[in-house]
Amino acid sequence: MSNGNETELKVFGATVHGFAQACINLNIVAGSKASSLISDIDVNEWYPFERLRELERIVIESYENASPIMERVGIEMMFSWYKYGPGKNIIKKGIDFLYFQTDSQGYASVIKGPEELVGTFKLVEIDEENGKALIYSTDPFNKDMERGIIIGGMSAPGDLDYIDVKNDEDEHYFKMEFC
Repeated sequence: MSNGNETELKVFGATVHGFAQACINLNIVAGSKASSLISDIDVNEWYPFERLRELERIVIESYENASPIMERVGIEMMFSWYKYGPGKNIIKKGIDFLYFQTDSQGYASVIKGPEELVGTFKLVEIDEENGKALIYSTDPFNKDMERGIIIGGMSAPGDLDYIDVKNDEDEHYFKMEFC
């Protein structure tokens, strides 16, 4: 993102804290660095999106192949959100996460700023009977982490036996299979 309005993009403190805590929980090399970057974070305040980017850079620069690490961080973030945050009260089934995340309660609750920077995260189609869904995302989050967020959010309730999320054809389209 090189738009001059980037400083207007804000992320909720719980998201920044959740990312760093996931790194710590997973014993990722970046965990100790992440701790210092979140020492002054209030989970209920808004921060420049750059704070999250700093944490992402630490992980990406620490690993030759950071994609699976970033995906795992996303999964861990959602497990923590479900277990320690409001997740259990909001999400009863894995499929509920898709509906929650793609309406104004989910994605839109953790990021704010100019519409062109915030982007979109929307459920394009869903076939619950055959276990398929498609999400379109133009948000500024790391797409590997975002894939993990989808997997973790759908996995957390424990009712699904299989969840696969791919965005290798086009990073903005997340194709899901689940049962």
